[in-house]
Amino acid sequence: MSPGLEEIFNCVHDGKVPPLWGKTYPSLKPLAAWTSDLRQRVEQLARWAQTSRPPALLWLSGFTSPKALLTAVLQSYARQHQQKPVDLLSWEFTVSTVDDSHLLHPPQQDGVLVRGLFLQGAAWDRKNSCLVEAQPMQMFCPMPSVHFKPSDNRKKTPRSVYVCPCFSSPQRSGSAAADLFVAAVDLKSGALTPDHWVKRGTALVLSLDH
Repeated sequence: MSPGLEEIFNCVHDGKVPPLWGKTYPSLKPLAAWTSDLRQRVEQLARWAQTSRPPALLWLSGFTSPKALLTAVLQSYARQHQQKPVDLLSWEFTVSTVDDSHLLHPPQQDGVLVRGLFLQGAAWDRKNSCLVEAQPMQMFCPMPSVHFKPSDNRKKTPRSVYVCPCFSSPQRSGSAAADLFVAAVDLKSGALTPDHWVKRGTALVLSLDH
């Protein structure tokens, strides 16, 4: 075997993702979870190609470059609304209050519905639509689907809103951290101030490490 094939063989034997495969998209998952993740990515793109319509719920982490997909959504909005400059557009965020199984169609308004997000350093109160403390020993909490809606009216962030950074993976240190940043999502801070969630290091992540 060539050195490259031998490296792949050793990684598969040890249950690790070969470095060459890992270049396809950022992921911290072991080989078994990474393989399942890859299969779901292919299925999402295949359904999209067959129907020629985007799915009702976009699994954002299923794309190699989530940030590029969101930029494409802004560009599409700009073309549809009198060629508005993309640089002047921003996002409005609405967290869904219903279960994902009831979201069968894309949003009637502009933008996309994004599923599969996780909160790190906090949990989400679906009843009151705000951030709350996570349960003890709960590192990551599932987040309801979020509607990313383009907007050309930039508003000042209210004091009751936490500007939550969203990353592709839980890795937030090192040289790759800047590339893993996807967007800043406005979330209601609830009974606690936004500064509390800043100290908690609260963030959204698209993909876990297991």
